[in-house]
Amino acid sequence: MLSSSTDHHRLIETILEYRLQQKLDTSKTMEFTEEALKSRNLHAVEILAESYPHAVADVVQTENFDSSIILESSSLIFQIKDHLDPSIEKKMMQVLIPRLIKHSESLFHSIDRSKYPQRSRYTPGKKWNIEKTIENFLSSGQSNFDYSHVICEERKERKSSIFLLIDKSHSVIQYLKFIILSAVVFSLALEKQDMGIISFDTEPTTIKHINDKTISRSQIVKKLIQLSSGGKTDIHSALTNAQKELSTVISKKKTVILISDLLATSGMDFLPLLRTFEDVRIIITPRRQTLQLTKPLLGYLRRMNNVRLFLLPDNERLILQMLERVLYE
Repeated sequence: MLSSSTDHHRLIETILEYRLQQKLDTSKTMEFTEEALKSRNLHAVEILAESYPHAVADVVQTENFDSSIILESSSLIFQIKDHLDPSIEKKMMQVLIPRLIKHSESLFHSIDRSKYPQRSRYTPGKKWNIEKTIENFLSSGQSNFDYSHVICEERKERKSSIFLLIDKSHSVIQYLKFIILSAVVFSLALEKQDMGIISFDTEPTTIKHINDKTISRSQIVKKLIQLSSGGKTDIHSALTNAQKELSTVISKKKTVILISDLLATSGMDFLPLLRTFEDVRIIITPRRQTLQLTKPLLGYLRRMNNVRLFLLPDNERLILQMLERVLYE
């Protein structure tokens, strides 16, 4: 039985070598999965599940292994949940949903929103930002100070209508966990605002209509966790649906947050439609191959005045920094 860190790395290197040489098939995947589970080498199991999730699921739910071991890796759950026996998947979800809500709440409350204040008009009793007030007065060139020079800042949430579009196509399977985690945190942060959520691959599917005030937090999280990766990518159809829903709300600001690798493999060209939105924030999955393929597109998007680009981190220590910038900058 493998136990040491060295043995763990050795198994991972062997798996990667088999995959590189295209020798990794269903039979070999099951063999490696059994070896990895015995040593609790979940990283190795995650790598195997990228290629053959059904084979990994078959091994995990045999009598030789306790299927609850996969709860130690939420990435692994997202990779193989659609291939698990329904009764096992249900047990996994019963544990995972409250855990993910708690974890996402912790992430959201860790965001330091005081770093992103909003300027507001001065009225008696409001607190001044002394440093910025002095800078404003000096830069005005005037000799006499008056209240027009005063800079006040309020640390309150921005009121806007936001539509979240989540790419769940086959090409993002490796990052589905981080995409879903980001979506859950967004849903917590924006639950008091007008917010709609659509997931999409070949076709868009509405998770929450922007005017729906009845759906609960748990229901949203459950729908997000149940997302499966597969199909091609039609960004245009997802944007079209978001545009229709945003047209039904009255708001000073309307924002679209798109999480995708931007590999539009089906549907119409989405760029002309993207230009019609007031504020677009695109979170790109950090897969090296897709970043190379979309390099010309990324250059074009950077030149668009209504678009801001962010990179989705592949670890939770950095994902918080990205989320607070998307939400509050």
